[in-house]
Amino acid sequence: MADLIPLYRFLDSDAALKTLVAGKFRVGLVSKLNDPFEWKLGFTGITTTEEKEFSETYPRDDLRDKDTWMGILCFSKTVSNPVLWSLYADKHSGVAFEVIYPNDDSLIKMKYRRSRPVLDFNRLRKMPDENERDGYLLSLLDDLMRQKWRRWIWEQEYRVHINLNDQSICLHSDGRHHWPIPRESLKQVVLGFCCPLEEASVRKLLDMNGFVATKVVRARMCSETYAIKTTNT
Repeated sequence: MADLIPLYRFLDSDAALKTLVAGKFRVGLVSKLNDPFEWKLGFTGITTTEEKEFSETYPRDDLRDKDTWMGILCFSKTVSNPVLWSLYADKHSGVAFEVIYPNDDSLIKMKYRRSRPVLDFNRLRKMPDENERDGYLLSLLDDLMRQKWRRWIWEQEYRVHINLNDQSICLHSDGRHHWPIPRESLKQVVLGFCCPLEEASVRKLLDMNGFVATKVVRARMCSETYAIKTTNT
């Protein structure tokens, strides 16, 4: 059985309130992520019209296809980074949801590298063996799935891919997709130190949705470092 690890999902206060009321996380689409290089394959060694056309149409068509069946839940490994609070929790006025998740193959740990996944047509042409070509292309797809530019390393991101067509884990409402939060998985709701939500109100909403074991804490600025602290850190 896979070990459980704590992960944090940062939201502004309005989105957090909707999450508390519904008991569900909104599932993101690849095309809506904030990094424009997400799932965008690079190309080099283009010499033919077909290769040029493919390099221009594939990134767009691939994203459009993925938006029909694949969603993403984004988490961070840390709750202490003030940059995460500033950017993803509305300048510390939002919320971080602590979820424990199995550290298995369904959990993707993002890698941060200097180089971008690039399809080299020259290299591909020199591969007469079909299995070799398939291995090369699959390795690029794997990099696209779990790789970002190294300057994003501060996010310490983990992802869960959600099958948008699987109604057992993905609910549809008003043109949006949501993932029901398992009752036993939500360990803490961490309110930013500027969050307008009151602990008692959050507690009431959690109890109404069956999250009776979930703790509610408020973050604070560390007095000695640049870290954000919670009651448990």
